[in-house]
Amino acid sequence: MKHDKQERKKYTDAMIKKLHPKNQRYYLLDSECIGLRIYVQITGEKSFYLQRYISEYKYSKRTKIGDFPEMSITQARKLGAMIKADNVQGKDPILAKAARQKEKTLGDIVEEFEKKKLDAKTSSRNKRNLDDEIGQIGAYIYGTSNDAGIQKLWKKYPDAMNIKSKRLSDITTEDIFEYHGAITSRTKYSANRMVRLIRKYYNYAMRKNYFIGKNPASMPKKELNVEEKDHYDYYNTKAMKKLITQLIKFRKKPEFRVPCNAILAALYCGGRPQSEVFNLTIDQIDLDKKLIHYKKSKVGQWSRPINDTMIEHLRYIIELRSNADPVHYYKKDDLRHKYLFPNWRMGQMRRTKRGLKPCKLKHIFEVRKLWKKIKEAAGVEDRDLKSLRHTFAVFSVSSGVSLRALQKMLGHATVQTTEIYAAADPEFLMNESEKISKAFAA
Repeated sequence: MKHDKQERKKYTDAMIKKLHPKNQRYYLLDSECIGLRIYVQITGEKSFYLQRYISEYKYSKRTKIGDFPEMSITQARKLGAMIKADNVQGKDPILAKAARQKEKTLGDIVEEFEKKKLDAKTSSRNKRNLDDEIGQIGAYIYGTSNDAGIQKLWKKYPDAMNIKSKRLSDITTEDIFEYHGAITSRTKYSANRMVRLIRKYYNYAMRKNYFIGKNPASMPKKELNVEEKDHYDYYNTKAMKKLITQLIKFRKKPEFRVPCNAILAALYCGGRPQSEVFNLTIDQIDLDKKLIHYKKSKVGQWSRPINDTMIEHLRYIIELRSNADPVHYYKKDDLRHKYLFPNWRMGQMRRTKRGLKPCKLKHIFEVRKLWKKIKEAAGVEDRDLKSLRHTFAVFSVSSGVSLRALQKMLGHATVQTTEIYAAADPEFLMNESEKISKAFAA
């Protein structure tokens, strides 16, 4: 079959899709992978072939590597490059192909790595971190999240997001960039975190000799999203007062009362929402000594001093319990009785991945929807609940609380960590500068 000399072009899937059949089979040359040909049959079917010269046998060999659209042009180029690399290294193409088919996928490595971590004995803090990591994996690697926004992300970027099914050697730095870019359209933080996780999985695969080569997720930090530092993520005094005003207003409604009181408690006693505040029990409170005894504190500290504002807030909640408030009080035979912030939805049927199941949470846990309403009503910046801890810290520093005292309140192991909050507040630095000026003047 004779063909006119033709120029190589950088074809895309859209261009290949528009190719029409002729009265005889013909092919087109790709410019990105020399030797890659796109054949169009009389029937209209399209396939990828690789034509290359094998010096050992002194002849040109044509090999079919896939059909379109099951295989994209990008995948054909990658596979073509691998086959040519095998030829250069003197590998048997058949054996090399068989080896690639046995190679583990990224999903295999993730499953193996996380199983090892689950089987290992870990502290309660590491267990929480692992649970959070598994949640991220489910959302952005396995695609099992029920979150509507994440599901929309998978539908919009199916090729970029479906990275788990690819073999380790098939994933390139370009794939990681596309994956990172897709997640960035939803959240910058998670996009960076997933790249770091994939880098960790590849390092594990290399230690296990599952993969040899350059880690495709070794992207320079400057190529990732610039993240706002947690310690600088706080509300100023004006915004904080607006939030408190709205929380007090919203809690007048019974359905919002418990979560609003929990969020206020998170602010007043240092801003640790779920792990230290939302699951507080009445026996952890010592109003006379102004202490809260934490059973499972992230910082490993058993007791923490609390301020008078928090004392007043706790007395208000205890008074609600004493007056048999319908959402704060439950009888002694109810499992929710001991919790300061009981979950009124406990026992109600809710939809889960395994169908309808009764809610087992005895105390409140998730308040993101209400928190969003509070922020919108207050007209403040969009920050997550973690920012309340930083808000408390910066407010305390600007109010003149000593760093040593604040260190005890926040439960920091060293005062150096607490000093970060002092640096975060420009007003604090200005006041300290004025003190120095007055001292010189004296």
